[in-house]
Amino acid sequence: MTNDEPIVFLDSNVIAKAVSRTLMLRCALSGYTVVWSVLAEQQAEKNRSARTTSVAAVRERAELLLGPTGQTPQRFATTSPTDRQILADAEACGATFLVTEDVDDFGASDLASVGVSAVNHDLFLAERAHRDVYRQALVDMVSGMRNPSRTPAELHSMIARQHPRLFAAHADLYDVEPQTTGHAEPAELFRGRTCLRCLVTQSDAVPLVDGVCPTCR
Repeated sequence: MTNDEPIVFLDSNVIAKAVSRTLMLRCALSGYTVVWSVLAEQQAEKNRSARTTSVAAVRERAELLLGPTGQTPQRFATTSPTDRQILADAEACGATFLVTEDVDDFGASDLASVGVSAVNHDLFLAERAHRDVYRQALVDMVSGMRNPSRTPAELHSMIARQHPRLFAAHADLYDVEPQTTGHAEPAELFRGRTCLRCLVTQSDAVPLVDGVCPTCR
């Protein structure tokens, strides 16, 4: 089964980071719908920088509606207890992908039971953000930057700190080198059965490498 515009549920640890959240929202023009829940927003609000805009204000500006609250989260026995409600909310939203910094917090069997795939935010954007949409996102993001101001090329370089795969996917967009932090990327970037490129749900016998099926590779 395919879906031209998958629903993408954002975990609170992605919502709380202004750059990652903005990229996810602006790059949705590539062909996906962003949603999050009351709980995800509340958790993100607790962890956002005091210098950034409130999560609710960002959501309202983007004209997003909060998704429904999922039921019986306790059934997700292989998922981290603190993330069971998040998975239930993603299911209630009809999400295809749950975008998170912590893929390994969500049990593979729990994800399979509700047809949701958990994916790291950098990997998701590297696979799903169209080049022209990403370029325009950079232009729009720097237009509001002051003290200091940035160029799209400078922001592209800076984004590599937290989004090295996204930078690599569009490395030739500008003649700049990636800024690095020296941090290793998470050991697990994807759990699930839905290919990030073709959006076809694969059988257990089909290997997905970084969320991509053999046909799309």
